[in-house]
Amino acid sequence: MNKHSAFTLIETLIAITFITVVFTAMTGLIITTLNANQRNIHSLQATAFAQEGLEAMRYIRDSNWLQNYAWAGGSRESVSGGSFEPGEAEVLNFYLNDGDCPPCWTFSTFEEDGLVMNESGFEFSRRLEVIPTDTDDAVEVTVFIEWLEKKIPRSIELSTILTDWR
Repeated sequence: MNKHSAFTLIETLIAITFITVVFTAMTGLIITTLNANQRNIHSLQATAFAQEGLEAMRYIRDSNWLQNYAWAGGSRESVSGGSFEPGEAEVLNFYLNDGDCPPCWTFSTFEEDGLVMNESGFEFSRRLEVIPTDTDDAVEVTVFIEWLEKKIPRSIELSTILTDWR
């Protein structure tokens, strides 16, 4: 009797198909994980840029006091960091411009000043909105961060209330 144990063509094709399905699933899982990781990194960076925007507003408020100006500034031309009039009815939109110290932060009305980049050159757009409140000694500041993630628009926003701390 001649007993040769060997793989048949059908067994070989089934094994190749199984290996192909497993590798395809693993590749899909790896790609999905990498994309989710990239989205998380950009979300964390956007949150940091938004927090930086709120800190810049606190800096402008505090430096106005240190320069003997009112906390929300006076005329826009005379203030060290900038002016945000809390009693005005309209919503003020600003972009932050980081420059020489002092002042380290100033207001800008140019949209290109709102572009910020991370270390790898990925662009985010940062815009500040100053909304008057019911009292004269407080304003609501909201920072909007927007970016494109694989041609899909993404955004986050952070808000705080700034008061006359004097």
